[in-house]
Amino acid sequence: MSLSYRLSLLLATLIASVVSFGATAAEPKKEPVVAVRTNALAIPLLNLGVEVPFAPHWTVGADAYFPWIPRPRQSEGVDYTGRCLQILAGNFEGRYWFSEALRGHSVGAFVMAGWYDLEYNFHGYQGGFGSIGIDYLYAIPVFQNKLRLEFSLGLGFFLSRAREYRVYESGGQAYSDKDMAKDISYFGPVKAGVSVVVPITITRKKGGRL
Repeated sequence: MSLSYRLSLLLATLIASVVSFGATAAEPKKEPVVAVRTNALAIPLLNLGVEVPFAPHWTVGADAYFPWIPRPRQSEGVDYTGRCLQILAGNFEGRYWFSEALRGHSVGAFVMAGWYDLEYNFHGYQGGFGSIGIDYLYAIPVFQNKLRLEFSLGLGFFLSRAREYRVYESGGQAYSDKDMAKDISYFGPVKAGVSVVVPITITRKKGGRL
């Protein structure tokens, strides 16, 4: 192999390397700026949450739960069993991701508080509650990374003062007394989720430019 051929081959290799490096450097990268989610285990679309990355491995998030199915009124010829599900609750959390934000394994700490009214067959409980704990969450991309699925389980303390009541006719007044109120304290699983997540991204070129 002649010297000129070797020099030509070396020069072509250098030019190809420079061109390849320039193309890689200019290649855009999509970065999530916020993610919106709904938990399928807590009546989908009757709860919404957001998660915001603020560092390579850290995010903060908040969720609101608002399923509201009031006790139906009695209608002529129809006798209801008196079911009722009314919950207003909020959750705030901080989370550390082991690989990158919003993907893979993560652990978090959360606080939750809210109000509930749960009734079945004219017998129910009303009250407020608070909870604090830690959780594990795993997120995987689906549909070509356009959506993500999150699987989570949280352990912690749960405290509530519940007022027991009874309703004696469909759509009637709820009756209770102070002796029917009780305090509930509990340690163990306090929340779980299978959430559908929509990440909202921006396109950023390498080097930090939009």
